[in-house]
Amino acid sequence: MVLAVACVIQSCSKKAAPIPGSAAPLTVAIDSATTLYNNTVAGHEAGEYDSTQRVLLNNTIIIAKSVVTGSFTQQQINNAVSNLNREVAAYKSSIVEDVSPVNLVAEWKFNGDAKDATGNGHDGILTTGYVGSSAATAVDGGTLPALVPDRFGRANMAYHFNNGATVDVPWSSVFNAQSFTISLWLSRDGTNSNNYMVSFDRWNGYKFQLQSGNLPFLTIQTTAGYHDQDDGGASVTNANVWTHVAVSYTAGIEKFYINGTLVKTATFTPGTPIPVPSSVDFTIGNELLEKDYVLTDDGSDPNHFWGADYFMGSLSNIRFYNVALTDSQVHSIWSIESAP
Repeated sequence: MVLAVACVIQSCSKKAAPIPGSAAPLTVAIDSATTLYNNTVAGHEAGEYDSTQRVLLNNTIIIAKSVVTGSFTQQQINNAVSNLNREVAAYKSSIVEDVSPVNLVAEWKFNGDAKDATGNGHDGILTTGYVGSSAATAVDGGTLPALVPDRFGRANMAYHFNNGATVDVPWSSVFNAQSFTISLWLSRDGTNSNNYMVSFDRWNGYKFQLQSGNLPFLTIQTTAGYHDQDDGGASVTNANVWTHVAVSYTAGIEKFYINGTLVKTATFTPGTPIPVPSSVDFTIGNELLEKDYVLTDDGSDPNHFWGADYFMGSLSNIRFYNVALTDSQVHSIWSIESAP
């Protein structure tokens, strides 16, 4: 017993103190990060940076400086360098880009009307839509989209949808894009299993909606089959709260975004989107127009009315791009549109 204790004491007495490492690499990293921080600003305009990432970068610089002035091993110093470089990379990636309008096919800001703000002529028409649970019970809802305040409280800068209210955008071949991104702001009234925001011949073409768990949901039909996918877990949590959502599709890849952050990437067998015929219009706030539904068949027609699936809530700033935007571009749209 005495021998064991002696061995423990001897072992402890021989334990060497950590040898301080060279802080030179960390000093270089701190100087570089500090220069970046001092020469950039937080904001929502192109060339500015995300405010949260800016705070994180500053905090990491402060921690790194404390390592330089302390007595740390080389491994600890190297870890500090890695942490700082990682935060610098995250900060750089948060820059707000000036997203080119070249691939912006249409933008419905709902600034007092449903006109296409791009000047490309894809102006929307306010119309009513069907309500009812079957073809036998379908009736006109008698409700047009109504102008309401937007996410900043500005009057007449968004449309509220309910009871089948729809914005009809006349068919155009530009909506038959092989790749696309849909970006919009929404404030849902409640939970509806088929809360359609945007639809181009619903599952026969593509549709973007909220499902019963309020998850953003995209369906698209391609030459490789139907693809049904929600974002996998992140939801539009609160009713009556403005939220930015976006989705992109290209070559079998669907990406979902909430408030500028990528929350899900899903991959499928690549296929070419099936073109929507010119008889079916592009719709906002509903799955189809009354003129596009079929009520008198036996249920075999692709446009049979299976029950009303319309949006309940408010929408604004809807963008349609004919390319799949990058993660940073979607984040930039959210950032730019987050400021009045």
